[in-house]
Amino acid sequence: MRVERIFGILFRLRMRSRVLLLLKRCSAWTRHWLLLIGGLLLRLFRVLSARLRDVTAQAGDETSLLAIRLTVNRGLHMAERLLWFLVILGSVFAVYMLSEVQIARYLTSPTVISVDRDYRGWNGSLPAVTLCYYDHIDSFKANELIQEAWNVSIIDEDYFYIMDFLYAVVNATASNYAELTKFASDERFDQIDLYDIIQTINRPFEQVISSFDANFKVAVQMVMTERGSCYAINSPMSAVLGKKSVQFEQLPEPLTCQYGKQQCYIRMDLYESTGVLDVHSPYEVSATEANIVALHKSDEITASFKVLETVASKNLRELSVEQRKCVFNDEETSNLKIYSKSLCLARCRAIMALEMCNCVPFFYPFVQGPSCNPAGFECLLDFKWPIWALHICKCPSTCTEIEYTMQTMKKSSWGMKSNEEAASVETATSSFRWDLIPPKVRFRRDVVFSFEDLIVSFGGVLALFVGVSVMGLVQMGYVIIFNVLLDIFNLLRFIHLHLRARCRRRPTKLPSRPIHSQSNVSRAETAELPLFEYVN
Repeated sequence: MRVERIFGILFRLRMRSRVLLLLKRCSAWTRHWLLLIGGLLLRLFRVLSARLRDVTAQAGDETSLLAIRLTVNRGLHMAERLLWFLVILGSVFAVYMLSEVQIARYLTSPTVISVDRDYRGWNGSLPAVTLCYYDHIDSFKANELIQEAWNVSIIDEDYFYIMDFLYAVVNATASNYAELTKFASDERFDQIDLYDIIQTINRPFEQVISSFDANFKVAVQMVMTERGSCYAINSPMSAVLGKKSVQFEQLPEPLTCQYGKQQCYIRMDLYESTGVLDVHSPYEVSATEANIVALHKSDEITASFKVLETVASKNLRELSVEQRKCVFNDEETSNLKIYSKSLCLARCRAIMALEMCNCVPFFYPFVQGPSCNPAGFECLLDFKWPIWALHICKCPSTCTEIEYTMQTMKKSSWGMKSNEEAASVETATSSFRWDLIPPKVRFRRDVVFSFEDLIVSFGGVLALFVGVSVMGLVQMGYVIIFNVLLDIFNLLRFIHLHLRARCRRRPTKLPSRPIHSQSNVSRAETAELPLFEYVN
């Protein structure tokens, strides 16, 4: 302590000599104000430092933190107090760094995908199939449309020209629409809605659907996809592809079965029609070409699919989309009321077409905007849409996914029947049956680091490096806030008393005496006054 005091005295003497040297170079008025301000600042610094030591010591006593009390203990050597202060700084820095790591983990990667093997009680959905005919057009309906819309009969010269236009419309796809551009210069097709034309002349669905569950009616609906007009079977998500807005609760349920206890299959018999089949998830729309099956006349195809399902835990919804990096099907996003990844990508391509050519191709009736006519498709062809859009559009995955992979496919041919036999009885010309191989493994998205785990990690870090709990932090905050408010109250009280005392010391003015008072009468005037007469 003596060494510390000696060093303190020497330091103050050195600083005082420097201050005196500076004051000699200044004027008297400047020296006066510098001394006054310097004295006030020095006094304020001493008061604040003493008050800070008292508050710190009180906080250390309340929280039982030995390091804080030792830091402000003036009975210890300066080096020892400095050592404890560095220990406190290092602990606080470690708490800050580890807390930042835990917060980053909670915000970026709080989920995990684990493997679930308890397959005996699983229920699963059967795959959806989108059937697109090779021959989309109904010739009888097309003939009526030509006569009603353009007033052209079969004997007119423009009949086959308009018929070629109708074939170009119904056969157009998102990747092949060059035939439509041939009619871009014809003004008769500028104001025609191509989507309504397809709805009018499209070939009806006349197939027979059967399944392992005779009491369940498999949903079939006509949809507009990027392959043109098709029919979706056991596909609830395809209801979103229409012009009408639907809610998730309004979607039909897909056919489900219990793996291992039921033979899960769906069979479709086709009559005088062939086409392309796309097998996909019931909660996605036809957009990929991973499971494309070509079905011709007299074909009997039996395909077995292996399913890889990803399910989600209930507490996964507590996280935001940025945290879990996936979207549930029933979640409403800024662009879609019902979400699926394929639907999001399709909408992205439609929006890009709208931005480039100010029209939306008729493949996307669920996207608002003016529909493209043949001139609009010519504009899209000039921009090479959608080739470059396939690489730009990015969408998050869904939290629950069902991926089907074709494991086996058996194909046999019935042989062509004669015309007399075909006319005598109506029989199926081709069939397609798809079934599921019971899975034994599936993935599960789960929360591995929740908000509760984040709070617990904060408590562990504080207890390890600082040795304080939540109650200790509350006590420390209480001590600091209480003393700050107390100092503010004392300061306001001091200012009030100072102003009050100053008002009392202010001199009061005496009232002015009248002119005829005795103090204003001279001696000469008093001599002329008559003598007093006493009256008895």
